Amino acid sequence: MRSFLVLFGTLCCSWILGSTLTVVEAAEVHVLTDATFEHQTQASTGQTTGKWLVKFYAPWCGHCKKLAPVWDELADKVEVESPGDGILLAKVDCTKEKAVCGRFKVRGYPTLLYFAERSMFRYSGGRDVDSLAAFATGGYKESKGEAVPVPPSWVDEKVKEIRKMVDSNEHIRMVADDFEHIVQMRKNAAFVLVAIGLVVGLMLGCVLGSKKTMSKSKKE
Repeated sequence: MRSFLVLFGTLCCSWILGSTLTVVEAAEVHVLTDATFEHQTQASTGQTTGKWLVKFYAPWCGHCKKLAPVWDELADKVEVESPGDGILLAKVDCTKEKAVCGRFKVRGYPTLLYFAERSMFRYSGGRDVDSLAAFATGGYKESKGEAVPVPPSWVDEKVKEIRKMVDSNEHIRMVADDFEHIVQMRKNAAFVLVAIGLVVGLMLGCVLGSKKTMSKSKKE
């Protein structure tokens, strides 16, 4: 009987504690790709989904590895302390998502860009949680915003695909090089013809002008 009471009491305590304690989930750090970046951030089309602080990184980068836990902590901090600011944290792996990293001219890692108020702000301050949070919650206004590069159009994407196909096929590349050479030759030939035309025109003008002068002098 005594053991039954102990077991019953343990179960009751577990139920009470389980009902009163709430599990706090970590804030999400969004993973953005070439395909999802513009759709999720709307970086160049109004930024109606929120303010996005994006980390462009490479997995092998030592500084990026040190920043990883800070980034997770920062996501929690802004969610708890500034829930009404609509700040979202994200990351882009530039070893995989080359198109979007090329779009923003990412040259070094990590590159931190903040998309807010229809502009793009580059972060170059301290890489601690407090400094990053201060920037995201208002400090960015002290820096100069840049225009957000528009995503490549369908035509641009097709041109890139064709270029890749040409570069990967030796025969096609040779034909393309020959075609470019022919076009260049035609341009050069056209330039030469125009130059010759100008010279001939000047010569004719001089000859005709001298004849008119001679005819006038004879009449006089």
